[in-house]
Amino acid sequence: MKYIYILFLLFSFLTNAQNSPYINQVLILNEGCYDFYEQEMLEPATIGVYIPENNTYNTIMEIEGATFTTDLIIDGNYFYVAADNKILKFDLDTYELITSQDVPGVRELMIHEDYLIITKGDYDNETFGPVIFDSYLDVFSKIDLSLIMIFDTENGPQWSTESLLKHGDQLYVGINNAYEYGNYKGIVGVLDLNTMSYTNEIDLGEDGKNPISLHIKDDHIYSVNNKNWDGTSISKIQTTDLDVETIAITDVSSGCGVSMIRGDKLYYQISSDVQMNKFDLQEMTDVGVVNNLDYNYYAIAENPINGYLYTAIANFVTNSGVMIYDQEYNIINSFFADVASSKIVFDVRSELTSLDDNMHNQNFVTKTIDLLGRDDSKSNFKINLFDNGHVEKQYLINN
Repeated sequence: MKYIYILFLLFSFLTNAQNSPYINQVLILNEGCYDFYEQEMLEPATIGVYIPENNTYNTIMEIEGATFTTDLIIDGNYFYVAADNKILKFDLDTYELITSQDVPGVRELMIHEDYLIITKGDYDNETFGPVIFDSYLDVFSKIDLSLIMIFDTENGPQWSTESLLKHGDQLYVGINNAYEYGNYKGIVGVLDLNTMSYTNEIDLGEDGKNPISLHIKDDHIYSVNNKNWDGTSISKIQTTDLDVETIAITDVSSGCGVSMIRGDKLYYQISSDVQMNKFDLQEMTDVGVVNNLDYNYYAIAENPINGYLYTAIANFVTNSGVMIYDQEYNIINSFFADVASSKIVFDVRSELTSLDDNMHNQNFVTKTIDLLGRDDSKSNFKINLFDNGHVEKQYLINN
């Protein structure tokens, strides 16, 4: 009977345990400030870490040799950075540089299984025209950053690429030829991730030129486009049949303005504007502005745990102000990061906790007993008694 009772308690503990997700840290990528005329770095490109628990921000590293940065992603125990002309892989806990790879023109990064897929494009600082690459879509090993394959212009995109979006077993690639004035493209390429073959290109139409960001909602992809830098449009792609609808929404370019999907609305901001616009994804029409989001933002991201918005305000000379909004867009916190914060990424982790573990970490264990009530037990199954009356069950597994 005693053993049945022990098994009952153990089963109760295990069935009441849950994986509780939390934000371990927030990584912030900062472009810094580069003087292209004098060809010198005025403010370094950096990576910083914000800890929500105690509202602290610290710069964890300067990225040497980089005149700017373009992307940061987290995968498992590592994070990857696209910095000017190279890819960097860091340990997510120690921030140690694991390895790096020279990749001129690298723009955005995407992980699929053991692959690290990148887009490319760049200006020629002497001609101020585009840099011509043999390929604009490359695949590296995420383990050691060795090159695995390229999609040359005969078998992949023919012009510079930017945004990457994975949906199911397809990877969508924004092709905008953004570095060749007057010859912008409005194409979304499709890479089959099962066969690693470039299978299709979707034409966004005359008003869909220069796609700068891709978003997913249900089975539709939405692209925010800069056109010829003379206006903004939004394209809707049906992923099942690749039908396209493009709507011109303003004669002012969105430039480097932020955009994101929240609920059934696409939020976007026009370059240098101080209001956040709402675009209804069902009706494909503007439906006003978002109250309280009244700054010009350079980065925006949603906390996946509580839905809070993190936004960065940059003047490209001094440290960026980061504003945190609750779900009703009230400012609940703020801090300063480094110069030109352009990417905000959440390090989400989970821990096995009991549903009975309610705020006991702030109290003290007064006694530890085993299932028979004996003190100082060496049993793997223990019961901790706290000074506030809380009871915690603890099952220790020996590796």
